[in-house]
Amino acid sequence: MQDSAPPAAAKSETAKYSVPAFEQGLDLLELLMDSPLPLSQKTIASRMQRPVSSVFRLLNCLEQRGYVQRDPETSGYSPTMRLYRLAHTCPAHVRFRELAMAPMQALARQVGESCHLSIREGDRVRVIYNQPSPHMHSLNVSEDTTYSLIDTTAGKMLLAHLPASIRDGWLAGLSDFQALNKTQQTELKQQLLSLQRKKVMTVPSRLTPGVLDVDVLLEDAWLGENAVLAVPCIQKRSKTEIKTDLLPTIQDAASQITTLLKGM
Repeated sequence: MQDSAPPAAAKSETAKYSVPAFEQGLDLLELLMDSPLPLSQKTIASRMQRPVSSVFRLLNCLEQRGYVQRDPETSGYSPTMRLYRLAHTCPAHVRFRELAMAPMQALARQVGESCHLSIREGDRVRVIYNQPSPHMHSLNVSEDTTYSLIDTTAGKMLLAHLPASIRDGWLAGLSDFQALNKTQQTELKQQLLSLQRKKVMTVPSRLTPGVLDVDVLLEDAWLGENAVLAVPCIQKRSKTEIKTDLLPTIQDAASQITTLLKGM
C-alpha cells in the first residue's frame, strides 16, 4: 500500500514556516563543504540554480560571519574552519568524546600504544580524538592535526570506502594527487580499489620510520560518515603477536566504539 499524501493542513504549515533565504544559505554551505576545490560565484549560482545576485548576497553574509573565505587570486569560495569549531564545542561532540574515551583508554592500556580517531574533512584527514598511552615510550598524535588524504593510511582507508564517483571527484581535485606522475596515480588508484574490500590496514608508516600503522574502519560511526581508529605502534612485535594479539584487541575496541557512537 502506498503512503497517503500529507493532509492539506500539514502542507500549509510546512510552507508557512519555511525560510527560503536560510535554506539557500544552508544549501550553499553544503555545496562548498562537498567540493574539493573553491567554487566561483558563477559556478555556485549554476549548481544552486539561483541568480548570481542572490548568491553574491549569501556569500557576502557568510564571508562577513566567517563561514566562507574567498581566494584573492582565483576569487573562488571555500568553507572556513568555523563550522568545525562550532561542532567541536557542541553537546554531540562532547558526548562523542565521553563515549569513545573508555574503550580507547582500555585499548591504550592493553596494547601499550596511543590510539586516535580520524575523519575526512574536505581534502584532509583530521584527528578528532587522541588517547595517549600510559607507557612512557609511545607515539602520540595531536588532536585537530590534519594530514593529506593520500599520504596517510587513514586517508586512504576513508577514500577507498567512498562511492567511486565521489572518490574520483576528490582525487581529481587534490593537489597532492595531481603532483604525482601518471604511474604513481595509477598505482594509488589500484591501491584504493584493493582497500575497498578491507576494513583493516597494517603497514609501515610513510611519515614516521620504525612505526607500524594499524587502521580499522568504523563504518557510519561519525554522524553517518566513516571514521578510522588508528594505532601507531613502535615496531617491537613479531608478525605472530600482531596477528593473534594486537589486531584482535584493536578490532574489538573499534567494534565497541562503533556500537556506542551509533547509539548517540
